Amino acid sequence: MNSFAKLQQTEHMLKWFADDPYAAIRSSVEDILKQQVADSRLIAFSVLSEPQWLTGARPSSVADGKVIVVRSAVAFEFSLSVESHGELHHLAGVYTLAGVNLDQPGKHKHRLWMDLGGTLAAFGSDGELNSRLYFE
Repeated sequence: MNSFAKLQQTEHMLKWFADDPYAAIRSSVEDILKQQVADSRLIAFSVLSEPQWLTGARPSSVADGKVIVVRSAVAFEFSLSVESHGELHHLAGVYTLAGVNLDQPGKHKHRLWMDLGGTLAAFGSDGELNSRLYFE
């Protein structure tokens, strides 16, 4: 069972990172789990909080008063169930995704963090999210 309902209000912003953002989130989580334990299989992933966003932009050279987004980062709390070695495990924390060079097709860079046991107070817009927005 997957639940991305809390992300629906900002789904259009998630498309800065992937055409099918929910599939991309699920795939990235499963990849991280498999890096830790090769036979890991993601059973369920649920978004538990509203996402917190930060963005960076530059003024548009063609439209007065408009800006072009050049970087963005999102953080939200999650829970997941993963099966490995025949056992089911439940984990929770904060998922963070950041992207830079969003205004340059073909030059986008993305980074992902999963802070197990973390909270939005520590890793959201009033925490680590600001520093994670600026990577390169």
